[in-house]
Amino acid sequence: MRNRVIVAAGIAAALVGFYFLGYYVSKFFMDFLITLIIFCSVNEMRMALKDKMPREFNPLLIIYSLTIGLPYLKLGFMGVVYYTLLILSLGATLAVFKNIHLDGLMNFAFILIYPGLTLSSLFFVNNSQLANLGLAFVFLVSSLTDVFALVFGMLFGKHKLAPEISPKKTIEGAAGGLFGGIVGALLVFLVFEIFGWLGTGFFAWGLRKSYTYLSYALIAIFGSCLTQIGDLVASLIKRSLGIKDFSRLLGSHGGMLDRVDGMMLNACFVSLLSLIHISEPT
Repeated sequence: MRNRVIVAAGIAAALVGFYFLGYYVSKFFMDFLITLIIFCSVNEMRMALKDKMPREFNPLLIIYSLTIGLPYLKLGFMGVVYYTLLILSLGATLAVFKNIHLDGLMNFAFILIYPGLTLSSLFFVNNSQLANLGLAFVFLVSSLTDVFALVFGMLFGKHKLAPEISPKKTIEGAAGGLFGGIVGALLVFLVFEIFGWLGTGFFAWGLRKSYTYLSYALIAIFGSCLTQIGDLVASLIKRSLGIKDFSRLLGSHGGMLDRVDGMMLNACFVSLLSLIHISEPT
């Protein structure tokens, strides 16, 4: 337990450190952290698939995960999408000449999307007009969802949520996770709307004050639910592969992918909100 607390504190400190470096110095610091997370996650998924992932694809996956942020710098998120399609095309060409079976090619494509393209939505959040607000939503709502789900599950868990996928998860824990997501959104609301420490929040969207409260509550609910769905998806993958954790990179916390599995779908959701904000007439 002590080691878990130390690792958790270290992860939290690193996130906060990179967050404020990105806020006060340059967004490149946060982009670098996102690239590191994607590289570790892609590599962990590749290793978890073992013999189901033909080794011929390894160089492409390594290059893709290390350079995925570059097309964003020049072309935005669509650059990342087209870059992913380019790598997929190269993989398909390689499969033809190396006589790789369809299952291997499908696993390669799966890694490009999950976790590659999915986590790349964090680039969009970090570089959008609502960067600080969006990142705060992703990290706080997802993190507190996980923490409260664990605590509520341990204290009150009786009814299984999805026993065939994750036997330890309970309905009570899921309800606690939802509450944790709301707490996370409340903290974001206090920082951005009440105290204004890190700029403006949803008032920048031109919403009336009464709708601002509703907006934060809805984002908390959807973000928390997507976080828990993402966690269940990762559990389904690990159960199918017969593994407990994707790696031991973070010791008792498992691998990088074990820490960001719930965050991925929430990040996609928040990036969609950022896109809606950009599309709104001023």
